Amino acid sequence: MNTTVTRSLAALALGLFVTSPSQAQDAGKVDFEKQILPILKESCFKCHEKEHEENGKVKKPKGGLRLDGAAAIIKGGKEYPDENVVAGKPDASWLVKTMALPESDDLAMPPEGKGDRITPANIDLIKKWITEGANFGAWKGVE
Repeated sequence: MNTTVTRSLAALALGLFVTSPSQAQDAGKVDFEKQILPILKESCFKCHEKEHEENGKVKKPKGGLRLDGAAAIIKGGKEYPDENVVAGKPDASWLVKTMALPESDDLAMPPEGKGDRITPANIDLIKKWITEGANFGAWKGVE
């Protein structure tokens, strides 16, 4: 085999095992459906889902804030509309602000007795997701 053919085959074989920079970058991105949605389901949906009937009573989302659909998450609630999740800006996003407040604060989410506090690691994960652009992928949730 001549040297040129050998080098070409070696380069081709190496290319099969090396991922492109964009593939490597995508691999490290937060996946909303796999990583963020379970946090919201566990700690937030109880109070922030679409209006429904439960035990003969109509349950409305607290503060008008729904977290069970992508459009609803971006829209926000009655207070701070369009500031619930500000893509690229976790420190401007009320979703993160309220989760990070001390439990004794009136705005802390979830409030005492309404669910488990979000761990600092999960808050950091949500911040990373927002910093990356708050991409929901294919998930639409409840419309």
